[in-house]
Amino acid sequence: VILPCVLQKYVHQSQSLSAGEQEFVLRRKQVVQKSLNKLGLTCTLDMVPHIALLGSGGGQRAAVGLMGSLFQMEKDGLLDTVLYLGGVSGSAWSMATLYSDHQWSTNMDNAVSRLSKPGIGFTDVLIFLAKRAKDGHFSLTDIWGVLTSGFIMKQLDVRSLSEDGTSITNPYPIYSTVNKNCLQHDSEKGKWFEMTPHQAGFIDLGLFINTPNLGSRIHGAGSDVKGPELDMVTLQGASISLSARNTNSAKQRNVIIIITFILCHEHCCKGHQLTMFCLIDDKNWELNDILLFMFLEDVRVPSCIRVKEFLQLIDAGVMINMPYPPFLGEKRDTDLLIALEYGADETFRVRDYAAKLKKPFPKLEEKFLKEKDWPRPCYVFKGKKKEPTILYMPLFNRQNCKDENEFKAKMKEFSTFQLPFSQQKIEFLLETVKANMKYSKDTLLREIAKAVIRRHIKASDGVPVSI
Repeated sequence: VILPCVLQKYVHQSQSLSAGEQEFVLRRKQVVQKSLNKLGLTCTLDMVPHIALLGSGGGQRAAVGLMGSLFQMEKDGLLDTVLYLGGVSGSAWSMATLYSDHQWSTNMDNAVSRLSKPGIGFTDVLIFLAKRAKDGHFSLTDIWGVLTSGFIMKQLDVRSLSEDGTSITNPYPIYSTVNKNCLQHDSEKGKWFEMTPHQAGFIDLGLFINTPNLGSRIHGAGSDVKGPELDMVTLQGASISLSARNTNSAKQRNVIIIITFILCHEHCCKGHQLTMFCLIDDKNWELNDILLFMFLEDVRVPSCIRVKEFLQLIDAGVMINMPYPPFLGEKRDTDLLIALEYGADETFRVRDYAAKLKKPFPKLEEKFLKEKDWPRPCYVFKGKKKEPTILYMPLFNRQNCKDENEFKAKMKEFSTFQLPFSQQKIEFLLETVKANMKYSKDTLLREIAKAVIRRHIKASDGVPVSI
């Protein structure tokens, strides 16, 4: 198959930040700088640390937990020190909801109050799904997305992800999912998939397409037809789905859950061997009318991608229940990761991932490994050299559980898989995470100050400084 060279302009192979993210980060740093100065941490722009706030998976427990944590950080004047916000599964639900307000980080009262409002009516949900089916944009992903958005997050927001990369009032959002086909495969590079307002793709392969082009048609003649971009209802569905099924129905298309790859080994564009990945319409398998996903030149593709007819992107929590991967390494060069743990799984499975891909990750304290069944409210894992420091904060801990048995009872009471929480449970979780943030405020301030020093040392070519 000979492909037009016009496809090259849509796909990027790089381990660097996109131009859009670079511009956003530079502008967001000005907000962070002002926030640090208010906290008594006077610094220049090049001393602004790269701080990422990470929300774990954990269903509605994580969704509500992240809302409460962000609420308290705003009240304590700490939220504007955050450059990035990353989420998987339940935390991603909250993120998708939050960014519907371009000023959400200055008005967390409004975001939290939405949790107390009635959910979307069942009739409205059915009407929404019927419209999706009629438009040909209906899949299992939509069902999960509508149930999550309507009954848990209590809104149906069809804005696109690319709209969330404009307001520097908020941290830069990064959503994560994983490639199901590669989970049992030796290659780690085909597993983790990130979505940002500017690009989406495989972070460890360095393969990305501009986010607004997800859904666009690229015809054989090279003409472009703008298609429907991924919306936040679909994204929330992708964040929870644990399985995917393919269909040839003329009225169904899986936009994120199912991505089809076509491998082309012909020569064009000055004789280079090319491999093209494309997201195609289930109802139309013609190469001249494809939904472009990715184009790759001279890169070895893992067999778990290459030999599979479908690529399935599912809940990242099945691999690592905390979105560490986008924030490890030189690409985003993070100094401090604030890891808010709302899940029940072992989030530090990331150590195996980091070791296989030689990603910098700090050593865990022995006492933490011994205490994980009844953890302390806060742990600091100090990063050395290129390793980020991790401030790890579990939801249930020795501050709010008297012993190991109560810890287990709380995790069971607020288990991931259950019907939407009662208002009483929501309020309990909100107050719990607010108390956690208050308890750890001094530790958080201390680590932010250390992150400023660390960034200054980097900017000074490794020369120690004091502030």
